[in-house]
Amino acid sequence: MSVDPSESISEAWTRWQGHVIHDLLPLDRCLGYSDHSGVFLTRSAAPDSSEVAVKLVATDRALAESQLPRWKRAGGLVHPHLLGLLQWGGCQLDGLPHLYVAMEYADQTLAQLLRDRALTDDEAWEMLRPTLDALAFLHGQHLVHGQLKPANILVVGDQLKLASDTIRRVGEDVIGTKVPTVYDPPEARNGSATTAGDIWALGVCLFEALTRRPPSGWSERSEAVAAPASFPPSIRDIVGRCLNPSPQNRPSITELVAWAGGSPAESVPEAIAEPAVIAPLQPTPPEPPPLRITPAAPPPEAARPAPPVARSQNPRGLLYAVVAVALVVALTWMGVRAIRSHRAGAAPAVSEGSLAPDPSAGAAAAEAAEPVSTALPPKPASEAAPSSALHEVIPEVSESARRTIIGHIKVWVRVIVAQDGSVLAATADRGGPSKYFQRLAIEAARKWKFPPVDTHSQRVMQIHFDFSRDATTGQAATVQ
Repeated sequence: MSVDPSESISEAWTRWQGHVIHDLLPLDRCLGYSDHSGVFLTRSAAPDSSEVAVKLVATDRALAESQLPRWKRAGGLVHPHLLGLLQWGGCQLDGLPHLYVAMEYADQTLAQLLRDRALTDDEAWEMLRPTLDALAFLHGQHLVHGQLKPANILVVGDQLKLASDTIRRVGEDVIGTKVPTVYDPPEARNGSATTAGDIWALGVCLFEALTRRPPSGWSERSEAVAAPASFPPSIRDIVGRCLNPSPQNRPSITELVAWAGGSPAESVPEAIAEPAVIAPLQPTPPEPPPLRITPAAPPPEAARPAPPVARSQNPRGLLYAVVAVALVVALTWMGVRAIRSHRAGAAPAVSEGSLAPDPSAGAAAAEAAEPVSTALPPKPASEAAPSSALHEVIPEVSESARRTIIGHIKVWVRVIVAQDGSVLAATADRGGPSKYFQRLAIEAARKWKFPPVDTHSQRVMQIHFDFSRDATTGQAATVQ
């Protein structure tokens, strides 16, 4: 991309805000940019008008001829841990040629999380398993990711996904004069993409996820990188093997999946589609595997198993236990039914590999670019009526956990209320972004008190907790 000497890279991309691609995709706020591409917020043409991201790339004929077929190929891939590409093509902005690709917009990237803290050992495992699953899917089809890095590891709802706009065939040359980074293996100077290169990048991502910094001295190393002694032994060993300078000495994706103790998803869950025309801008609702890189690490006691419940020898105690179990089962059934009846919305995030925030937008714009909500209510507003409580208990959040919150974390708890207004049982209405905040919400909900009623029937209530850095609020509604 040619930039006038008097024009900064930021100005070169933010000037496109307000432009419209093909009278279809309005370029709203510029979310980030690099020297060769920029990412903008836009809305899909689908009836729900969900937010998506559009990546613009300054182009020439050679780049267009190589990149568009790659996006078409990647857009036909269907996998729960690959970000969906929705529409792609070429356009002109003020007479300058560009390529564009519209994609799902995620809540958060691993790079954003690492600005505040490193992952815990458990979170590193949570990140690793779906990443291995996606790489196994790609390598099984003779494809590579090509640019695995924290900025391209994203979270959409409760799913971890890898950016898809960098996917290419094994051995395919990389066009351009890209300067190697720590995520590129030593052999990357020959310009071709290999599966061993993805394994190297995975090792760097694991190293950085646990230390908040990439391995140092990577460009001068002729020997494998040594992971810190503080790493869990199994992860330390595998990081060292992934970062072996000899590609033939790195483990294959099959070995890594076996080492991780699981098997990848079917290598070809769906055939690669080769659409004759550009795909319409209608994002497919994601499947919901229970994965989330949480914005706050739970305290140690949160991971401890609940103490075993002693078996009652009293017949009346046994009767009470049976009734309690029946209540919990009924509550869970109603929660699952509510979740299935509600379509999760698509919240946005950037899938650009080396994007910098837009400094010209100021603090307010940067704050707006962060996800405001990481979940949607499990029931439409029409199905819940506001209700007042006699006694409300707001969860107490530690200062260290509150400082890690970005935007808002929302948790919905469904409770069964007795005739006297006390809560008989409480459960999460849907899987939240953080088990720690979900546990606090459920514990607080059990202590709420509602107005008593004359009838003997039980009521089903929904309590919505909103956690932010400044405060925590709670509001109850009657489920009709």
